[in-house]
Amino acid sequence: MYSKFSVVILKVSTGSYKRQVYEVPSGKQLVDQAVIDRITWATWTSVLGDEVIGIWSRHAEKADVNCACVSHSGINLVTGDDFGMVKLFDFPCPEKFVRNCFGLHHYNKKYCWYYGPALLLWKMEIFPSLNL
Repeated sequence: MYSKFSVVILKVSTGSYKRQVYEVPSGKQLVDQAVIDRITWATWTSVLGDEVIGIWSRHAEKADVNCACVSHSGINLVTGDDFGMVKLFDFPCPEKFVRNCFGLHHYNKKYCWYYGPALLLWKMEIFPSLNL
């Protein structure tokens, strides 16, 4: 994810479910939470953070939600999970266990918004071992 300001700042999510923020191109890690909280992000593709707590169902494990992408307008969030569901949420969704407003069943892991919230694209991959 990138910030909207002139200084390029990148946020990454680690395999241990931690968020880390870096200045680019220096690679300096930002650790001051007060500074990080004031950043306005130009993009959002993380499944971690207070802004997306609501994407996690009551019985979800950490690895169940694989991907997330906020629309260019910043008002919608789409997620993909291990159960093949594509879910649409309002963004931000800081309340726990929010009901999603839309769901599809597909085997895919990547989603992106195309021209605002009007068109959502995803790539479906057929795996021979799944006998689909």
